[in-house]
Amino acid sequence: MQDTEKVAGGEAEPLPGPETAAPFALDGVWPGGYIRSIEARPVMEPRPGRNTVWVRAKVPVAAGEDPSDLARLIGLVDSANGIAVRQSPEEWLFPNVDLTVHLFRRPVGRWLGLDTTVVFGPDGLGLTSSALHDEAGHVGQAQQALTVRPRPH
Repeated sequence: MQDTEKVAGGEAEPLPGPETAAPFALDGVWPGGYIRSIEARPVMEPRPGRNTVWVRAKVPVAAGEDPSDLARLIGLVDSANGIAVRQSPEEWLFPNVDLTVHLFRRPVGRWLGLDTTVVFGPDGLGLTSSALHDEAGHVGQAQQALTVRPRPH
């Protein structure tokens, strides 16, 4: 690694910290054990396809193990597509088929801030884009390609 501290800059403004937001139960939108295993704290009033939320794991992935801050971020970043729902998951399916994460510094802390926008195109494709934040500020970006289709009933 190179020392580039003298030229570092350009990151997004930091989010208000997770301590400023009240917990929000995501299991009203999503079922399952994973969603119950994370704590979510919205920073803004969610809109279809747009939300800013702090998330953290409530339980360790491996009992008795304390993961690195990078492992925590990677374990939570896939949550981005589910925190900024554009359409009801009871009516529409929009799984991500890939996830790309780019970081410009090492993450710190237990919280991951997701400043997320979800876009659906007219031909069954979509994109979830997130500015990633940690307790020290903006740390990187994530992109998720989506396949969008109505849920069969």
